Formats: sequence, structure tokens, C-alpha cells
Amino acid sequence: MKYTFSIENDGKIVLESRAGESDRHIALKLLAYLLFRDEADGLPLRIEQGVGQRHKPDLVATDPDTGAVRLWIDCGDIGVKRLGRIAGSNKGARIIVVKATAGEALAYARAAGRFLPPPAERAAPVVYAGFDEDFLPSFLRALRGRNDVSLFRQDVAARVEINGETLRTALFLRAAEDV
Repeated sequence: MKYTFSIENDGKIVLESRAGESDRHIALKLLAYLLFRDEADGLPLRIEQGVGQRHKPDLVATDPDTGAVRLWIDCGDIGVKRLGRIAGSNKGARIIVVKATAGEALAYARAAGRFLPPPAERAAPVVYAGFDEDFLPSFLRALRGRNDVSLFRQDVAARVEINGETLRTALFLRAAEDV
């Protein structure tokens, strides 16, 4: 399915599901974009753009001069060994893994920890993110083919307005070293 999102101050984003890609994954990519677009150090945050590596991020910001990855975001299901390879190959990049719930993010963080390079070998943190238990199902119910959406973040909480509906969630954000 094809989704069009009209985003305040960003224009339109079109996300089309690939074979086997769920609406849940599309929603997580959009939410990750809205949450972290301002954390790309002024670099454009691109969706589903390859970076010349074995794995392709859901969202990425790269240095325009060197092509080095500065921010790598993966959403939903990502193997823990894969995360270790990504962190090892992108030592200067901030890596964010976005899960549907805080519980999923915490469980994944605990499982992934043993596959990450030691903190001294990473210049930037690996961060895990998740939402309240009922947030993503509510977001998915509000999702249409064409959507008006905005996200307002305050510290560890967010308010999302989608198609006239207002949803609120706490944000689970933890660095790998704090899990």
C-alpha cells in the first residue's frame, strides 16, 4: 500500500510498502522520522536509502563530503547480530533502534548488548526507543492512504496529531550503556 503524509514544515512524504512490509513498519519509520529528524545535525534524514553497505537503514543521514553515516535508524525487527555489524561498521554514527513499545525496546536492548562493540570502540551511542503499549495500535487505526500528521515532543513524551485525532505517548529512550 502507498501512504502519503503531509507533515507540517516538511511538505509531503510518500512511503510505499515493499513486498512483505507491514503497516506497522511503515508507521514506525514515519514516527522515527518525526522524532529524530532534528537530531541529524542539519543533514537531511533520508528514508530507505542505501549507503553502500551490506545492510540498508530505514532512515539515514550522511556527511555530504565524505558519505560517512552520521545517523542510522532501524525500525521494528532487526537481528541483534545485524545491529552489532552495523555498529561495528559505522563507529562514528549514532544508531537508533525504534520498537513499538518500551517493553520490546528494553528486551531487545538486553539481547543486543552482547553483540555491540565495546563503548570505547564507538564514537557515538546506540539508542533504543519505544512507545506506550497502546500507542502504535491507536496510530495504526488512525492511518489512511493520505494523512495529515504532526508530532510535538517534550523530553520523554510526545503528542501526535494524525487526521484530526490526538494521540499521546511516553517515550522510552535509553542508550545501550544505560540498559
